[in-house]
Amino acid sequence: MLAPFFAATGPARPARNDRDPFSAPIAPGSPFGVTLVDVGARAGLSSRCVFGGEYVKHWIVETTGCGIAFFDYDDDGWLDIFQVNGTTLEGFPKGQEPTNHLYHNNRDGTFTDVTVKAGLARTGWGQGVCIGDYDNDGFDDLFVTYWGENALYHNNGDGTFADVTEKAGLAQRGARPRWNTGCCFLDYDKDGRLDLFVANYVDFDLAHTPAPGEGKYC
Repeated sequence: MLAPFFAATGPARPARNDRDPFSAPIAPGSPFGVTLVDVGARAGLSSRCVFGGEYVKHWIVETTGCGIAFFDYDDDGWLDIFQVNGTTLEGFPKGQEPTNHLYHNNRDGTFTDVTVKAGLARTGWGQGVCIGDYDNDGFDDLFVTYWGENALYHNNGDGTFADVTEKAGLAQRGARPRWNTGCCFLDYDKDGRLDLFVANYVDFDLAHTPAPGEGKYC
């Protein structure tokens, strides 16, 4: 399926009393006055969002979907878009695998796919994404979670990224894949350096999970 991209249209909002943020509440049942229009195709955001079977999903890993992030990766003052992507259990022919996508903002309401040029074309069960300048060099870096091996991408400051997962000590060891989901950068100890928090979901091992209808409870 294509990931929709919505732009809001509608009349200008009336001025509100700055002293009372609830001075003009919207009455129940009244029209909101804003319409959302899908401008994804017009903006050049045409990549397919893949996550398991398109019409039928048999396993829980196929149901969670992918994250997305707006960030100014090239520091030109315009927000760009990073779209996390997934895959299927059946796989794809070589060269046709879905990948994550980085879209550069053209400053005219359109975007250009610069994924390959930026070094971010990876295939896998992508889950979440978070943005943060972990090394304080002035450029936002990128962390992507997976069912499987996560990825930390260092922003080189020239429109490209380098996978520094191993170097940063974030490579995951073990025979079974970990189901990493949400993530965020934060400075929890106030030392001026961003730390990283990664949430995990259930312990899912496809090799030892009963097929739908074969288990005791499902």
